[in-house]
Amino acid sequence: MNTGITTLTNLPEVKAVYPFAGMEVPFTIGFVALFLVFLGWQFVMEAKHHKAIIGTFTASPAE
Repeated sequence: MNTGITTLTNLPEVKAVYPFAGMEVPFTIGFVALFLVFLGWQFVMEAKHHKAIIGTFTASPAE
């Protein structure tokens, strides 16, 4: 495999060496947005699950 770089003198001419260079910020924003959607979805699903388990049970603090 040959990178085409033979000396370090032309190193400043080298552009991005990985795919999607410059897309770090949009990917991070997208990841955070998806994570928040997932987290909200989990909270809703767990609330429904707990409601189904507990039902309308209420305990009096005096008992």
